[in-house]
Amino acid sequence: MTSSLESNELNSLTLAAAAIAGLFILQLLRNFFKPQSPLKAIPSVGIPHHPFGFYAGAWNYIQNGRSITEEGYRQYPGKAFKVAFVNRWLVLLNGRALIEDLRKAPDEYLSVAEATNSLLHLEHTIGQEQHRDPFQVAVVRSTMTRNIGVCFPDIRDEVVAAFKDLIPPTEEWISVPAMQTILPIVSRVSNRFFIGLKCRDPEYIQITSQFAQKVASDAVWLHIVPAFARGLAARLFGHLETATRATVAHLGPILERRLEMDDKYGPNWPNADRPNDMISWLLDEARGHPQRRSVRTLTRTLLNVNFGALHTTTQGTLHALYTLAANLQHVEPLREEIESMIKAEGWTKAAMGKLVKLDSFLKESSRFVPGGAVGLMRQVVKDFTFSDGTIVPAGTLVGVPVLAEHHNEGNYDNAHIFDPFRFSRMREQEGEGIKHQMVAPSPDFLSFGLGRHACPGRFFAVNEQKLIMAHILMNYDFKLKDGARPEDEWIAIMGGANSKAEIMFRKRR
Repeated sequence: MTSSLESNELNSLTLAAAAIAGLFILQLLRNFFKPQSPLKAIPSVGIPHHPFGFYAGAWNYIQNGRSITEEGYRQYPGKAFKVAFVNRWLVLLNGRALIEDLRKAPDEYLSVAEATNSLLHLEHTIGQEQHRDPFQVAVVRSTMTRNIGVCFPDIRDEVVAAFKDLIPPTEEWISVPAMQTILPIVSRVSNRFFIGLKCRDPEYIQITSQFAQKVASDAVWLHIVPAFARGLAARLFGHLETATRATVAHLGPILERRLEMDDKYGPNWPNADRPNDMISWLLDEARGHPQRRSVRTLTRTLLNVNFGALHTTTQGTLHALYTLAANLQHVEPLREEIESMIKAEGWTKAAMGKLVKLDSFLKESSRFVPGGAVGLMRQVVKDFTFSDGTIVPAGTLVGVPVLAEHHNEGNYDNAHIFDPFRFSRMREQEGEGIKHQMVAPSPDFLSFGLGRHACPGRFFAVNEQKLIMAHILMNYDFKLKDGARPEDEWIAIMGGANSKAEIMFRKRR
């Protein structure tokens, strides 16, 4: 009987072994006959040669994304290469021809919206309403941009008031934390344009400032949460609902009143009392779309407008301020230009447009530190073939090594040297006066994107940065507390201005 049992067990083991061997052979056959992914033909960078190479490469990219991107840029000039990016491949496009392909690609093939959602998990970080219908983009691109000049006196007034409150001009040197001071100043100035004097509410400033920072940080940890659990995790640990409730508490009565008046009078209020601000422009864009006309939707739209406005301008201003404070020899030429223009034009948008040297300084600062190693991200929606024959399958992320392009000697002479008046000299050449402005994206200046998807808010962002820097230069002496320019902070491919550095100010002598 024992022999019979042993025989049965042996037969079962033999059948199991045969089944496993059969499945293994079947998998080998499937892999043999399965078409190879086009990604196989694109060289990889930063991937160890072992069975778990992709996952080790993804971890390596989190730690050393900037250097791996630069390594690939050097190894494969004018070609595409790929890196392991969280849970998928990121194909990086190296050189002018491939960047031009990306610029011209239709949205149904290479999608900015899908890439942004993959990177930021928009439905959980800024809300379903904004993920599905970001209707403020049209407002920012058109109505808001047209009103910069009209609203400039109010914007300038808020710059003066915010600096007086947060960096009071004193005869002796005072030290302030740079990030924690510039961010609320930018919040106040931006929101004076968006919602009027409510921008000075300290709690509202804190809400918008924190939200601008938390969108990206929430997105980072949501990447490691399984897709089925992200909604619950975002509700329990994310900041969207908290920010929404807090903002409704502050803006709810204002938005209700504005909706009531808009329903009653449309854009033609009695006595022309309708405020000329972002709320009015959003209501104009929302007319005929009931789903947009609620306090909650308008609140989240304003939060998203703040996310876009505050992050870009704060980072740009900090990078420029750190660099200028570390190179005080550039202060006097900038002051001379500002004094001349203000004397001729006053504190106006027209004056900001004529600050050629300041524009050059800010653009060179952005060229030198564009905010990340990679930009112009797109997600492939349909398999796409680039002009050199490179095929990238649907589901893949593609982007451009912006930092490396900005430091390419083929694009700029002495590209690794900070040259503050590089672009103002270029604008002195005949026919080049407009081409080299900071607001003009080009294949060799990619900080604001490129083509039809270039940042729609760049005109306001650049004017705001100029106004803030001009105010500092005209009213303060400043220097770095520790002397040397503070090191930028990097996580994977995301670079930011130092968040802990301090700058010293005193009343200008």
